[in-house]
Amino acid sequence: MSDSTFNSRLDQRKLETYARTLLEAARSEHRVYENLVPLKAEAGASPEVLSLIGSMASAGDLDKLPEVFELYREMIDGDRDVVGVHVTTAIPLDDELREIVKSKCEADLEAQVFLIEHVDPTIIGGIVISARDQRRDASVRMQLETARKIMTQTKRNTEV
Repeated sequence: MSDSTFNSRLDQRKLETYARTLLEAARSEHRVYENLVPLKAEAGASPEVLSLIGSMASAGDLDKLPEVFELYREMIDGDRDVVGVHVTTAIPLDDELREIVKSKCEADLEAQVFLIEHVDPTIIGGIVISARDQRRDASVRMQLETARKIMTQTKRNTEV
């Protein structure tokens, strides 16, 4: 057996041990499915986020993670040099559209922009942009809701 095959099997066993340990702990706490979302989030987390979580776990402070999250968000929002802009579209942005949205937001906000992308098929089409407690909704869903309200009011006005 080659060294790479041996290492591959060893790595696989190690991964299975981690997964099995989590599964058994989750079963005992009745959280098997609830753990999928945070585990997926952790899998995509940056090294600095994982390091923070490890430090907080060592200090017994994991229960304070929601407060740290809120303070972190407030600090980001208070930083006027970089603005986090939430962009919601019905389908994922491609690179060209991402750059157009980013450039437009940077010009409007007069700051460097970090896009936080969300996909929400229920908006049907268009875009929703939120930054600095402002929201611009140019979604098809909003246009349809507005048209419905106008039509409903028009119908009421003609009945009177």
